[in-house]
Amino acid sequence: MGNKVVIAANDSALDDSAEIIQAIRAGRVDAFVVEEGEAKAVYTLDNADLPYSTLVQRMQQGAAMVNSTGHIIYCNPSLAELLGMTSETMVGRRFNELVTADDRPVFQRLLEELQDGSREGELRLRRCDDTIVPARVSLTTLYRDKSAMGVLISDLTSEKSYAELASRIQSLQDEERKKIARDLHDSVGQLLTALAMNLSQLQKENASSSAASADLLSDCGVMVDQVSREIRTISHLLHPPLLDVAGLSSAIRWYVDGFSHRSKIEVDLQLDSDLGRLPAEVEITMFRVVQECLTNVYRHSGSDFCSILVQRDAQRLCMQIRDIGHGMRMRADGEISTGVGLRGMQERLRRLGGTLQIQATENGTTVLIEVPLTDTSELQTSN
Repeated sequence: MGNKVVIAANDSALDDSAEIIQAIRAGRVDAFVVEEGEAKAVYTLDNADLPYSTLVQRMQQGAAMVNSTGHIIYCNPSLAELLGMTSETMVGRRFNELVTADDRPVFQRLLEELQDGSREGELRLRRCDDTIVPARVSLTTLYRDKSAMGVLISDLTSEKSYAELASRIQSLQDEERKKIARDLHDSVGQLLTALAMNLSQLQKENASSSAASADLLSDCGVMVDQVSREIRTISHLLHPPLLDVAGLSSAIRWYVDGFSHRSKIEVDLQLDSDLGRLPAEVEITMFRVVQECLTNVYRHSGSDFCSILVQRDAQRLCMQIRDIGHGMRMRADGEISTGVGLRGMQERLRRLGGTLQIQATENGTTVLIEVPLTDTSELQTSN
């Protein structure tokens, strides 16, 4: 390694941050050698014959090594570029200084949970120009005495931008559905009512007409009544008025009753008696989840039964939807194959800080939904 210095990473001198940092900045350190018993692991920084520089120095993902005092002792170019700095200026900084003040408690919790080897979470990092970078941060202890950890950082800016766009599109869809539902009810519904009244008047005025004419008028009246009911159902499915007036419980009961009647699938619905009102966005999201899941049960599961359980406590709202069908298709990588609808529901829930998990076996599928309820989100908001 020429005239450069190799410093053992588990040497007590590692805790002397100033000395180590000065050596790294001066280019006098090629590698950190980790000794665990008789075994050694070498973490090289530059120009070594081990593949570390290829895997870390040149990788597009940000990477750093942080010592036991929380100082950065190595930073690859990708991380430095992400934060608008140079690798030299990154070395010596405390890593938590890069984390926004609001997210430092989250970072501290990740550190406290790092005892079993690795942890991952989303944090917001602050660039040198004070702009914020959303990032997924993976922490890994490098050896047993935990005197240093590896940090991998993935920029989530594009992912967050996509999520915000998807969120905006979904909000626009909800507003458009609501508008179409109102137009169907107020305009088309009223026209059909007027048409039914005219047909009824014709029947009265032509009581002496032929039997064929009377039957024709009667059939027209029946068809108008059927169309009115169908439009009312479509309008309510687009945006159930019960959701605005009475809340999630009433809207789910109405939808489940109609679904069971149309599909002939038995649904066991259990709702907490004190579910109460929830924020408008939570209520519409949970209602759409029920719609999507029951539609999938009807189209794909082959089940003639499913159950829905909705529970709430002070911190969260939980929902479980379970069928006894033939399960969901698995991809080649062993993951469950989900359609566009479920992925859309996952994104809506993620926007609320919630989760959607799917458990599928040959005996059926269970969908588990959880949404946190904060002090502010428990306050009802109007549509």
